[in-house]
Amino acid sequence: MPTNRSLRTELQAAASLLRDGGDLGYAEAVNAVLAPGGWKELRDTDTDGTETNMAIRIEQRYRDAVVAAAAKRVTITSVVNEGFQKYLAGEFTPRPRVQGRRTTGEKVVNLNVRPNAALHGQVRESGVLPMHVAHDYLLFRFKVGPYAEGYTEPLPSGTDRVPMVPRAVRDLIRDKAAAIGHIVHDDMNEGFQKYLAGEFRPVAPEWPAGVEMAPLKVRPNNDLFDEVKVAARSARDGTPELRPMQIGLAYVLEKYGIDPAATQ
Repeated sequence: MPTNRSLRTELQAAASLLRDGGDLGYAEAVNAVLAPGGWKELRDTDTDGTETNMAIRIEQRYRDAVVAAAAKRVTITSVVNEGFQKYLAGEFTPRPRVQGRRTTGEKVVNLNVRPNAALHGQVRESGVLPMHVAHDYLLFRFKVGPYAEGYTEPLPSGTDRVPMVPRAVRDLIRDKAAAIGHIVHDDMNEGFQKYLAGEFRPVAPEWPAGVEMAPLKVRPNNDLFDEVKVAARSARDGTPELRPMQIGLAYVLEKYGIDPAATQ
């Protein structure tokens, strides 16, 4: 039986032969196994040691960020296995599981992985849902969501508010929020807080005449909404009284760099 050193040498030679022969894909596959930690990637393709599938329920923006961060570096399955190992070794403790997802209107999707069956079983037997450990470790490992630098816990969502805005503006707001991984009413809440602190002086949005209008469904925090309503009524700075949704929309438009007049 060859030693580990000779096996590595033979695999390196095989990769060179494949590359010289034009089989670049196969050459890269061999190099992936030879890379540091490459054996883990190979192990995670062993169907004898994996579950058929585990679906992780995850916010779409978090899923997209995890997939992008993992691309060309590691497989998501190998990271999940790593998280299981660290959890079982007492080296990682997931955040407490929240019963009932915060109502945000945010899309939640499945992220499918094939974790090691033995690790999956041990986590399950510990009394914690493997999906929860996997979800939280992925966010921790790639510094996404609550583990991202500068993250602050969003305020609870409030009552549905459905202001009518030009359809083109509505679509731009949604697109820009999705591009930066934000929820529109969380940014409205930020605008409300800055307004109450005197850090934002809103101007009521003016919509172009004759454009098609469409509903923009948002759920800003109820307590913050009511505070803004009272503050706007008692303003003594000579500015016209604005409704909370006008203030919230004015902030979102400014934050996202949207000029309603330029959307015609």
